[in-house]
Amino acid sequence: MVKKLSFLFASKPWRSLLPKVSLFALGLFGVYFFNFSFPVLSVFSLLIAWFYFSQLPERAHFRISFLALTLTAFLTLRFSEGGFYPAFLACLGFGFLFYLLLGLPALIFKNRQSVYLLLNTGLFLAMFLLFFSADKSKHFLTINFLLFSIVFFLFRECFGFLRSAVHDSSFVVHNPRFLSLVFAFLSLELFWVISLLPIGFINLAVLETLFVFLTRDFALAYFSGRFNRQFFVYHLLIFIILVIFIFANSKWGI
Repeated sequence: MVKKLSFLFASKPWRSLLPKVSLFALGLFGVYFFNFSFPVLSVFSLLIAWFYFSQLPERAHFRISFLALTLTAFLTLRFSEGGFYPAFLACLGFGFLFYLLLGLPALIFKNRQSVYLLLNTGLFLAMFLLFFSADKSKHFLTINFLLFSIVFFLFRECFGFLRSAVHDSSFVVHNPRFLSLVFAFLSLELFWVISLLPIGFINLAVLETLFVFLTRDFALAYFSGRFNRQFFVYHLLIFIILVIFIFANSKWGI
């Protein structure tokens, strides 16, 4: 386990990011505590935007992830009805994603591709948790627009980052914009199809994230020349096992 997580601990001082991450998480909780007061929200938004973009030029390459993270965090806390502890845990989760986001351009990770894919998956999961828990009858158009847009831009950023980070001439993503549009459309359609399942919003979000995860991995494997029978069978088994686990731990009810 330590070996598998070694990409989180490069030789550079990763601990130097912890005060910034703590400030982000505490700031989020402060916005929630003051009930999204406009002055507090404005000051925090401007401060965190300046704080993020004024440090390293390469951070602009991850601006979609930054915007998706902050927007999802604000909406999650704004419509959270769980009380103090769920909001606090949500702030910790978003703080961890912010740590990954800060560490990527700071070059503190040994394997930036793996860390970025972890961040990308975490953003998808947070977004799907938000949208599956929302009242779809009242926010139909808003959910459609936000979900499609965020999925499209996250996929587009993912393909762009990996294309520049992978030092392999054989890795070429053909027409990433069109591919991102297709994946965003499929994700939106699947969102409304599986939302009919009475298995709870958490299981629905995990199921949708699993679809996005496999879709992204299949696409990356195909463009890098790693897509073969062994790869397909391995991921198919992962899909089947996780789907069985999700449905087995679901409380079926309408």
